Amino acid sequence: MYLQKNETNQKLNEAVRASTERREAVSTTHAAGQIPVTIKATRRLAGFKRCPAPTTFYTGREEENSQVIACITGGKDERRICVIHGLGGMGKTQLALNVIERTWDEWDYVIYVDASSNEAIEKTLKEFGESREIGQSYTDVISWLESCGERWLVFFDNADTQSTRVRQYIPARGRNSIVIITTRLPDLAKLAAGSGSVCHVSSMNPADAVTLLIKIACSGNQCISDKDTEAAEELAQDFGYLALAIVHAGAFIAHSPSMTVAKYRSLFLSQRQRMLEQYEQLPELAKLDERGDTVYTTWRMCYDQLKPESRELLWLIAYMHYDGISEEIFERAANNLDSKAYPLPLTDLETQARERVQKYLSTFRGSDKSWDIVKFIAVMADLTSYSLIDFDRMSFTYRIHVLVHDWARTIVPHSPELAVECTATILSLSIDQGQDAETLAFKRQLGLHVTSVLTNGSNLGANHVNYFKEVYLCTGQWIQKAKLEQKLSETFQHELGSNHVQTWSALCGLASTYLESGQWDKALELQTRVVDAYRRILGEEHSNTLASINNLALTHSHLGRHKEAEQLQLQVLAVQKRVLGEEHLFTLTSTGNLAMSYSCLGRHNEAEQLQARVLDIRKCVLGNEHPDTLTSMSNLASTYSYLGRHSEAEQLQVQVLDIRRRVMGSEHPHTLTSMSNLALTYSDLGQYNEAEQLQVRVLDIRKRVLGEEHPSTLTFMSNLAMTYSHLGRHDEAGQLEVQVLDIRKRVLGEEHPDTLRSMDNLAWIYSNLSQWDEAEEVYHRAIGIAKRTLGNLHPDTQLYGQNFEWMQTRRNTELQQVTQPIPKTT
Repeated sequence: MYLQKNETNQKLNEAVRASTERREAVSTTHAAGQIPVTIKATRRLAGFKRCPAPTTFYTGREEENSQVIACITGGKDERRICVIHGLGGMGKTQLALNVIERTWDEWDYVIYVDASSNEAIEKTLKEFGESREIGQSYTDVISWLESCGERWLVFFDNADTQSTRVRQYIPARGRNSIVIITTRLPDLAKLAAGSGSVCHVSSMNPADAVTLLIKIACSGNQCISDKDTEAAEELAQDFGYLALAIVHAGAFIAHSPSMTVAKYRSLFLSQRQRMLEQYEQLPELAKLDERGDTVYTTWRMCYDQLKPESRELLWLIAYMHYDGISEEIFERAANNLDSKAYPLPLTDLETQARERVQKYLSTFRGSDKSWDIVKFIAVMADLTSYSLIDFDRMSFTYRIHVLVHDWARTIVPHSPELAVECTATILSLSIDQGQDAETLAFKRQLGLHVTSVLTNGSNLGANHVNYFKEVYLCTGQWIQKAKLEQKLSETFQHELGSNHVQTWSALCGLASTYLESGQWDKALELQTRVVDAYRRILGEEHSNTLASINNLALTHSHLGRHKEAEQLQLQVLAVQKRVLGEEHLFTLTSTGNLAMSYSCLGRHNEAEQLQARVLDIRKCVLGNEHPDTLTSMSNLASTYSYLGRHSEAEQLQVQVLDIRRRVMGSEHPHTLTSMSNLALTYSDLGQYNEAEQLQVRVLDIRKRVLGEEHPSTLTFMSNLAMTYSHLGRHDEAGQLEVQVLDIRKRVLGEEHPDTLRSMDNLAWIYSNLSQWDEAEEVYHRAIGIAKRTLGNLHPDTQLYGQNFEWMQTRRNTELQQVTQPIPKTT
């Protein structure tokens, strides 16, 4: 296309002709494709084509606009080539048109070129040359541009095919010359020249995306309900803020009288492909572009150019999560092909999937069966070369746009059941029982992928579930893990019988999950059954039997039965020392558990000695970042705190928290526990503002993830209440602690140690409020129960008595403020 603007010395007939060639504001978004030109010029204007204006609905992209404008206007007297690349449907063409519109007066010539094929490029350049009497071929035009002294801009739009060699059509030189290229091929970025000359267009800014959707959907109606505004925000997010999908949805809503944004979203959630393809059915006048390509047809053009092995990889990715797709998944799966063991015989569907996956993964294995990274990268490069997936250089993982992810499932040539099974096979193959830090970190990264495949394959069998539960164990997703273990135990009982070790192993895992999720009564009942079964089937000294007894002891400890826990732990430890040795990892676990019981019984010096020894060995054997090592560090820090060595406790806790945040993530239960422990130490050190900041963050996450009545949530609420009281916010503290105490009485019972601590905390808060009678009543109740259940010499019993005496002293002398060490929950 070509347009020549008026000059002061232009002849009258050229002025008249220019006035008849004024650009038309084409009502089009063209967020994913070429600009079709169907308006025919008169015979007198043959060969002159118009450069379309951007759509009147153009919204946002200010940062990208500024970058491209700075690039093409910043290099006076030099050639600039700006490459705008990204996934089809992101709005690359509209961005370029908007930039050209804004800089219109900068150029003497603007040439729009359909770059979808060599033929289209050569045809446009040839027509321009003939109309200007420059020459008869496209090469003549290129030569003319290279020698032209005036300012020109050539826009190569939709250079999306590998076979189109757009480089050969770019003038090699020229002062005041600008080339803009829009493409889905990131490799074309190497053609860029000039500062800021590579512009990657990704999803729209969320606010701009919502504005665009509402602007189009409600173009004939100035009012929009709050419900539709909220639905627009959700729908834009569902679309992954993809411009083309937003435009097409808006056009469909605007054309359909009874269609609201909320109703469209409801239909989209249940019929994604159908709703995204409704745009094709609109009458021509209702469409905002003339091509009418939907997002699906846009991506299909890229898919058709992929190599067969790249297509198959896309099918496998389709049922993973759309982000965090790593090469390691496929490498580990390939390496485990020959050694993988499943608890049950494979079903027909599992066998079919296993054969497909094995055949595919074998293409990435060398003659010695080692992983061929070069072959895998080549396949991924094919997918990234068409912008169907992106590579994140920060995390070294791949991601796929959420709508491309949905679309990929529609192009898989075999049944959805087999497709999900193939992806599940890849994932379960990649998971093993390794406990080294690297393997545990890998499992934590699989959480979203496992959830995705389970969501799409609700009937996946025990062979996969048996490995997927390992992932949820590492991510701390106890509710999801419990569901899988319930399914496993039922399947194993049906297939293997109630006396099979595999059945009881699943039940043992479920009991441990109950323990972690705060369902202690359930854990106690199930663990007692597991211990009895293991003793009967495996014998007293089998490692599984000893591990189950250890778990039972932990549950007793959580229920406040520390003496019972100690007795069981001593029994297990004696056998393990004799059979396995004192430095075996199982023995160390038992030693650490016994140390915690000592700490709960107030025997902190004994606890410290055991914990320090366990920590030293674990550091040597497992490394500093292994979860078990971190647990040992955390436990030792808690003991330091009980012993009043708060600075030493803080140093350890900061170290543990930093590692857990980095390795496990900010919302992992163990990370949250570390944050809470550090907050307690800040409180011990008098740093109450720092303590409050950590505790508020932890409590918000705990409530959202575990619920308000989870024991850990209640502990964090109680800790925050005490911090409020230290900060002088006694009313807030009292309200929070009353809430904790009520729930603990109902859930744990009045005699549980945590309930007693809440009573002591509440009495202390009442004292700060000068509510002496209420404080005395609560103290009497707590001390009476503690003497009966813990004994007169237990540290908690003695501490409650000391706090009561302190309260009486305050009351009698009417002191307004006394700072004393206070009891804290752990």
